[in-house]
Amino acid sequence: MVKVVEDIFGIATNPFTKQAQVIRRYTMTNTNRLSVAIIQLGATIQSIQVPDAYHQLSDVVLGFDDVAGYTKYRNYHFGCTIGRVSDVVGNGEFIMDERRVIVSKNLGQKHQIDGGFVGFDQVIWDLEMKRPDGVTLRHVSPDGHEGYPGTLKVLLHFTINDDNRFFIQMEATTNQTTPVNISNHIIFNLAGQSTGIKGIFDHQINIEAMETMETSKGDGLPTGRFKNVNDSVYDIRLPVFMGDRVRQFEQKPVKGYDVCFALDKEFDSIRTRYVGRFLHPDSGRFMEIFSNQPCVRFTTGNCFPQEPLGEPPILGKRCTRYWQHCGFSLQLLNYPDAVNQPDFPRIFINPASTISMKPSTIWRSGIVEMLCRSGGTESPGRRTTAKTKTRLRSGEKSPLGNQCVLWPLPM
Repeated sequence: MVKVVEDIFGIATNPFTKQAQVIRRYTMTNTNRLSVAIIQLGATIQSIQVPDAYHQLSDVVLGFDDVAGYTKYRNYHFGCTIGRVSDVVGNGEFIMDERRVIVSKNLGQKHQIDGGFVGFDQVIWDLEMKRPDGVTLRHVSPDGHEGYPGTLKVLLHFTINDDNRFFIQMEATTNQTTPVNISNHIIFNLAGQSTGIKGIFDHQINIEAMETMETSKGDGLPTGRFKNVNDSVYDIRLPVFMGDRVRQFEQKPVKGYDVCFALDKEFDSIRTRYVGRFLHPDSGRFMEIFSNQPCVRFTTGNCFPQEPLGEPPILGKRCTRYWQHCGFSLQLLNYPDAVNQPDFPRIFINPASTISMKPSTIWRSGIVEMLCRSGGTESPGRRTTAKTKTRLRSGEKSPLGNQCVLWPLPM
């Protein structure tokens, strides 16, 4: 059974009314002690608490304990909802219905990035409904905001269940044709948000994608072409350790992953597909991702301050210092700059249509008690507690190939 608790998180200035407004937090908790906290500012996922193999709870999402942190570091988009159009709009313009639409240019005064100067990550979302298993938040984006035509009404449904699944579902309607590409930018560390680069580098990662999106060398805009991941650091179709792969970037301009993986070129908003799996072996925590979006942007905190260079850290929850590579993000979305790429899946909606993704993204978390390899031996560094009963869920295929996953039964 899921419980939803509401409390006051802080006060922020509404960017439209310029008035101070109370920010409320909604915390959903299931019977397994998995909890997800959402705040109205930016429809932000402020916390995800997950137990480890030894029943110890940790927050696995980077962020802040107050509104001031989210305001000060808003350019990092900690846990925020991004829109109307996520990622980049090349040259801040596009052709729609045989006319040129010019939007705000908040990236080098040349392009638009993540919705403009006041995107969905900075607005205060209204509570549409508190449900037994979650909450629904609402935002109405006015006609002409950041240059986009039409009044756009967006509903975000956040839901959890007792199978440790966290659902994000989006619905959008408009009174004029307009582009819509909404995503969420959660920054994870399954070892616990305070464990830093060591915790991140210990992760096993796997994303089921054969191609990445090609970008130009100058502005980094999508070219409309794709590159095969074979024989590259981007081939993570089989599990690899994140630290091993990120270190391979050290002799290159890029200091880690910041790439869009192509999951499905034939966009199908009905079909939800497996995206990937992230595992922290020492804690036993894992996360599997399913989505109906055709693309995932995977980043490893490359833009965070660098401690060796003496840069001041980002001060996060409980005064944790966030440095480069202390978290990773998985942003599920349609292809970046799709408004300017005719071969990319269409992101325009009109008054006769409604974007309804049920659900658009599923985050499934759990605990791996031990990994039994083909020889049946226990993986290094893991052990089974005497009190914990385990079972292999019948019929469940593990993305770990010839490894089998044993799950703890409820105590």
